[in-house]
Amino acid sequence: MITAVNLNPCIDKSILVSGFQYGQLNRVVDSCEEASGKAINVGIAVKRIGKDVECLGFNYKGNGKILENTLSDYGITSEFVWVEGRLRTNTKILDRDTNILTELNEYGSEVTKEDICKLKSLIKEHAAASSLVVIGGSAPVGVDTTIYREILEELSVYPVKIILDAEKVFLLEGIKAKPYLIKPNLFELETAFDKKCNSIEDVVLLAREILESGVEVVCVSLGEKGAVICDKKEAFYSQGLQLKIQGVQGAGDSMVAGICAALEEKLTIQEMLRYGMAASAASLVLKGTQMCSKEGFIKYREQIKIQKMEV
Repeated sequence: MITAVNLNPCIDKSILVSGFQYGQLNRVVDSCEEASGKAINVGIAVKRIGKDVECLGFNYKGNGKILENTLSDYGITSEFVWVEGRLRTNTKILDRDTNILTELNEYGSEVTKEDICKLKSLIKEHAAASSLVVIGGSAPVGVDTTIYREILEELSVYPVKIILDAEKVFLLEGIKAKPYLIKPNLFELETAFDKKCNSIEDVVLLAREILESGVEVVCVSLGEKGAVICDKKEAFYSQGLQLKIQGVQGAGDSMVAGICAALEEKLTIQEMLRYGMAASAASLVLKGTQMCSKEGFIKYREQIKIQKMEV
């Protein structure tokens, strides 16, 4: 069983425009709203690929039934710590002419220390029966930047692999607890470690530095340039596929879902990258924040090309 933990769920409102003009009137070509969040998205993508998954986290009494119902519609079991407030709304504006995405993300309602303690207990209860825990994304007001490190340290007593997908201080603190795998994108990697990567080789070298801290696998998504994965022994790169992109939001979460599927099948890091790239591609060709389909995942998995990096 894969357990996906989301501390700061949301409603994603995706807006498609043509030729976005800052400070001007823009006509909406298409729009949609979906309950979402980084680990929620991963959970949905994992389920669509065909693996068993459950979702945990905070949810809000004001309008959180939207999230619960969404997961139920996908056949995903969920258990939440219900807190006061409402799900935040994140607005995503995609210019289809340039494929540039503009995001307007809200912070989310505050949670209490008691709420945090309840969530930690809930996660430990489920981790004991899980093979893999995925945790990441932002955190609501009231949560310390050490939260992922604290949770990961408490889970260290269980034989469960942990994937951390966070940014900035949350990522740096989480790494101290030695998760099995991290999956930043290039911007998150450069921002967190205050280093500029001018080539794919630079990405691998920085990833190797991170591995010295105890993380076993680092996967870095590079946007249209593909992705890199490495452990202490090997590094692989995939350039990705030429696709007609319909929506970029959620592609990174689908990549994590593909990696989860490969881990459940006990595959190599090379195949983790193949599965991740295939799931990401299957998401990119869908509108809005839709996660990959199983059919798309299988289709693109056969097309992904991987090359070994000699770095």
